[in-house]
Amino acid sequence: CIATDDSGSQWSAVVDSEEERSLALEKSIYVMTELIETERLYVDDLGLIVQGYMTTMTNQGVPEDLRGKDRIVFGNIHQIYDWHKDYFLGELEKCVGDPDTLAQLFIKHERRLHMYVVYCQNKPKSEHIVSEYIETYFEDIRQQLGHRLQLNDLLIKPVQRIMKYQLLLKDFLKYYSKAGRDVEELQRAVEVMCFVPKRCNDMMNVGRLQGFEGKITAQGKLLQQDTFSVSEQESGLLSRARERRVFLFEQLVIFSEPIDKKKGFSLPGYIFKNSIKVSCLGVEEHSEEDPCCLVLTSRGTDGSVTRFIMHAASPEIQQAWHNDVVQILDTQRNFLNALQSPIEYQRKENKSNSLGRSVKSPAAPASGFRPHSSASMDRRQQPCLLSYNASLPSLHSSQHHSASKAVFLTQTHSSARPPRRGPTTAHPTASRPPEAGIRLQVSL
Repeated sequence: CIATDDSGSQWSAVVDSEEERSLALEKSIYVMTELIETERLYVDDLGLIVQGYMTTMTNQGVPEDLRGKDRIVFGNIHQIYDWHKDYFLGELEKCVGDPDTLAQLFIKHERRLHMYVVYCQNKPKSEHIVSEYIETYFEDIRQQLGHRLQLNDLLIKPVQRIMKYQLLLKDFLKYYSKAGRDVEELQRAVEVMCFVPKRCNDMMNVGRLQGFEGKITAQGKLLQQDTFSVSEQESGLLSRARERRVFLFEQLVIFSEPIDKKKGFSLPGYIFKNSIKVSCLGVEEHSEEDPCCLVLTSRGTDGSVTRFIMHAASPEIQQAWHNDVVQILDTQRNFLNALQSPIEYQRKENKSNSLGRSVKSPAAPASGFRPHSSASMDRRQQPCLLSYNASLPSLHSSQHHSASKAVFLTQTHSSARPPRRGPTTAHPTASRPPEAGIRLQVSL
């Protein structure tokens, strides 16, 4: 009897398990159905913009003061609309018959989805123009078309959609896993769709930066962005701590002041306050007494040093920034090593080109051991610092230098010279043509 009871219990457990998997699979299909239905609605909304506003403005013309600005208003939304309407929606619908193909659909189109990053980078400029005409010109078109939503409500749809994909995929992953299905590729798809919207958000924040007179696209990739309490110390004088949004690019650190949200728009803006060229950048050793404190230094052409004392919201953010700044300085040192050993550099470059990818620098700590901040993320939730500005070569370096040492680069028309050791002062100049030689001054 006991054996019979045990057999009955085991059979009951098997039945319950099968029912749970069946229910989970049913829920996963429901999520996929929601994904497809919302995709159809999304394509319809994009059509209201492309076939509605854009077609009307083309046929009827635009006011004199709006000419040329219409391209900024819509950005690359026509490209987004065409791709989703003519291709992506249909591919999603095919996944109903074969749910296992859903993950690969997102993975293989990661590069294509970069068009959303382009759209989001333009979005702040678009918002500014639309706000000037939303109650006049664009309202007239809205009434003419009979639309319920205003133009700014439609233009935010791509931003909302790229954020929505990751939520739906996470739900699908949860239920598909409970259904006992293979979810390895689904996990990769979720990583992709967490990374892409994060890049979108980063570029929208950069696009809201006001007062920066340089060319933001010339500063390399955005590696980090976070809010700090920042004090500046120059000639012994310490300023009062102020809230700053700080952006770390490959070539520049930008300090900005957050401004009040513009009426009618929910996203923030920033006013440029200060910057540090990476060629003048240094970082002080980490203080165990204050794990949230990060001190960056900027060396002036006269040899003076300004300290930026930054307090992060958490030790993890501080550590992420410290690691990334150190890696930037190490990359500059690798550049110096390349000039000192050109044959070895050329050999590694040839190997890199033959593989079709860059050789990764060993300066980066092992993945999984570096904390990450708001911008330093690849699609596996790890800091993204293995890709550098094209002007700085990627190569292996056998030397490991202290974070407190800095490299200063100066481009001239003279040929490359051996570095001079000793306390020297850098005088960064405007960039020269590619054929110009490079003189390097090193402070060790």
